[in-house]
Amino acid sequence: MNPPRGGAEARRAVILDAALRVFGQYGYRRTSMDDIAREAQIGKGTIYLSFASKEEVFQALAQRLAQQMLAGAEAASRRPATTADKLAAMHAAWFGTYADTIRRSPHAADLLDAKHQLSADLAADAASRYKRLVRETITEAAAAGELDLEPAGLTPDTAAELLIASARGLESSTSSPATYRRHLATLVRVMIAGLASRRGPPGPALP
Repeated sequence: MNPPRGGAEARRAVILDAALRVFGQYGYRRTSMDDIAREAQIGKGTIYLSFASKEEVFQALAQRLAQQMLAGAEAASRRPATTADKLAAMHAAWFGTYADTIRRSPHAADLLDAKHQLSADLAADAASRYKRLVRETITEAAAAGELDLEPAGLTPDTAAELLIASARGLESSTSSPATYRRHLATLVRVMIAGLASRRGPPGPALP
């Protein structure tokens, strides 16, 4: 077994890729550093060049996943599309990716418990950033006259909270990540249709 070529970053990537696979297969508690080393095809000592413990490996993996989810959501928010399409793609990148990665595992409950114990602050920060992204997207749509939040008694902040809370609620009631993704898209489109402005976009300013 030899260290991966390409330096420290390449080594970290190989370790984290291997850790993702074995955590998904065995759960957090049953996984050992030996399991990760075996999956990565490196010596256990090589892991300790990058990570001091299994806890650090898990935290780094959680951070990488959060960054991937946020990057996907941010990219979706910048694409030229309707507000419904943007938010559906953002939810797919955020909630769908999480479901594909965590909920697909037979040890999802164990992984979620480990996340709450080891990465609660990280998860809270990432969730706050995602909510801000959703709020900004809704704010832009309202300013452009696409959405009218007032009749529903909503602000961009409460609309974002409602959209996110509804997506979380769907997660526990769906049978598979694929079904969850479909329901996420439907949820967004129904909510945005209900908030669509009946007044049309604002006209040109009077001289």
